[in-house]
Amino acid sequence: MSPITLKMSLNIRYTFFATAFLALTALASCSNNDEPDPQPATTPTTVLVYMVADNSLGAEYFRSDEGNLDQMRTAVINGALKDGGRILVYHDGSDSEPSLFEITPAGDKEIAAYSNDMSSLTVERMRQVITDARAVAPAEQYGLVLWSHGTGWIETSTSRSATEATGQSFGQDKHPVVTEMKVSSLAEALRPFEHRYIYFDCCFMATVEVCYELRECAPTIIAYATEIPVEGMPYATNTENLAAADFDPVKTASTTMEYYVSDKASNNSCAIAVVDTKGLEELAAATREIMSTGAVAESTYSPVPFFRNSGPRSYTYDMADYVRNLPVSQSMIDRWNAAYSAVVIHSASTPQSYGLNMSKYSGLGCYIVRTPEDASRYGYRNQAWWNDVVSYNPTVTTTL
Repeated sequence: MSPITLKMSLNIRYTFFATAFLALTALASCSNNDEPDPQPATTPTTVLVYMVADNSLGAEYFRSDEGNLDQMRTAVINGALKDGGRILVYHDGSDSEPSLFEITPAGDKEIAAYSNDMSSLTVERMRQVITDARAVAPAEQYGLVLWSHGTGWIETSTSRSATEATGQSFGQDKHPVVTEMKVSSLAEALRPFEHRYIYFDCCFMATVEVCYELRECAPTIIAYATEIPVEGMPYATNTENLAAADFDPVKTASTTMEYYVSDKASNNSCAIAVVDTKGLEELAAATREIMSTGAVAESTYSPVPFFRNSGPRSYTYDMADYVRNLPVSQSMIDRWNAAYSAVVIHSASTPQSYGLNMSKYSGLGCYIVRTPEDASRYGYRNQAWWNDVVSYNPTVTTTL
C-alpha cells in the first residue's frame, strides 16, 4: 500500500471512530438523564397556609389545626380549586415534626420535611418554607395565611394572659424552645417575596402598628382586631375564595363574618378588617401632622378597648375613635378621615366580642400614647409606626 493510500485509509478510520465515539457519548448522556428536569407548570394562585400549631391550639384539648385542615381537604375534594389554584400547608403540630405538603383532590402530597431544631418563627425557617413552596408550585400570584396565636405588635408585656409573662407578636412555637415572632422580624422574613394578600388567622393583628410594619409585604392584609374563637377562619367556605384567580378580599372577610353571626360558631365574636396597605403612607402623613401639634387624649377620654381585662391583652384601642377625639382642627381630622377610609376598605364586627361593646368599631386598633412612660412600654419605641409617626409628638418624646 502506497504512503498516500495508507494515509487516506488512516484518515477514514479516524473519522469513523471519532464519529462513533461522539454518537456513543450522546447516547450515554441521554441514558444518564443529564437533561434538566421539566419545570412545574405555573398556576393562577398558590396559597401557603403557614400553620404554627405547636401550642395550645394544636394540643389535645383544641386540635384546631386538624379541624381546619379537614375543612380544607373537604373543600378541595368538593371542587374549591376550580380555577386551578393550589393549597400548600406548612404544618408544625404539637406532636409532629414540621412538614410542607399540598392538599389535592387525591389526598395530601408530601413536599418537604423540616427539623424541630429550628423554630418555625425564625426568619430563616419562614423564608426557606416560602422558597420551597414557590419552587414546587410557581404561580401568577401568591396568598399567605398566617395561622397561630397572635397578640399584635407588642414585643414585651406583662401578659398574654393575666398570670403569664411573655412577649407578644405573631405565633407561638414550643420547639426547640418557646418562641414568638416580633412583627419586625415577620416583615424581614416576608419582604423578599411578593404576596397578593396576607390573612392573619390569629387574634389581635388588625392594628396600625402591625399593618404599617408589613406595608411592603402585601397590598392587602385581612386581620382580626380582637380575639377570635379557636375555630378561626371558616376554611370550608373560604378555601375557594383564597385560591381564586380573582381573589376578592372583601368577599373573603364577609364569608368569615357570615360564619360568626351564624349558629355554627362556638362563640359569636369576630371583628375583621381589610386593609389596603398602599394607603398607609398617606395615613402616616395625616397622623403625623396631628401628632406634630402635641395633641394627646384628654384625661376624660375613655378609649374603646380591643381586649378584655380577664383575657389576653393587646393594649390596643379603636384607632378612629381615638384620633377623632384629639383636640385638633376639623380640617386635620377631615384629612385624616379620608386617609383612614382609603386604608380600611372594609370592616365588620359582631355586636360584641368576648363581652366588648363593638358599636364604635372602625377596623384598626392602635396603642394610645399619652406620656413618655407610655412610649417606653412593651417595646413601642422599636416600632416603625412610633419612629415615623408618633415620635413627632413633642408631648411624648422625652427619653426616660
